Amino acid sequence: VYFSDESVVVVEGPMEAAPDPTVPEAQVISMFSDVYTDVTVDTWHTDWSQATLEDIEIQGNPTKKYSALNFVGIETIAEPIDATEMEFFNVNVWSADFTQLRIKLVDFGADGAYDGGDDVEHEIVFEAPTQQEWVSLDIPLSDFTGLTTKEHIAQLLFISTPSGANTVFVDNVFFYNEAGVSDTPLSGAPTPTVPD
Repeated sequence: VYFSDESVVVVEGPMEAAPDPTVPEAQVISMFSDVYTDVTVDTWHTDWSQATLEDIEIQGNPTKKYSALNFVGIETIAEPIDATEMEFFNVNVWSADFTQLRIKLVDFGADGAYDGGDDVEHEIVFEAPTQQEWVSLDIPLSDFTGLTTKEHIAQLLFISTPSGANTVFVDNVFFYNEAGVSDTPLSGAPTPTVPD
């Protein structure tokens, strides 16, 4: 026995693909975007991640879908990313139910090994990101103040709340430099905060 309202539409995923980025490819190091040629990524879901990954297409556009997301580790250990000439980190995210999103970058240092003594990292926190629309996060790498070196970036983490109880769609993950900055305003991007 139940009451229902058929006029209420529950949106569980984006109906449209993420907007195509417009930064020239020469200014980009792309991890995931069908607009650019991507670098080698070892995995988009490490074995220590707490999430489920599904590779899907939205309007023919490849998209990463992370469900039951607590945190997910993405690694480029075999071929670390040298982002020393890059100035921004970009990602498009969509969720119907996240209340916070945290993004962490980890540089393994010259030895290329996790916890090798020269690792550096930093995490950016986005509180109350806009739900049910694509949010373009265009983050100056200078905001990652703990990331004092950027020549051997080997890990990217997405951490979301409520932990293990939300779904996040991801597209257009790339680094770029200032020569490719667009004047187009960001869509639904909240102001990041830096953890104490």
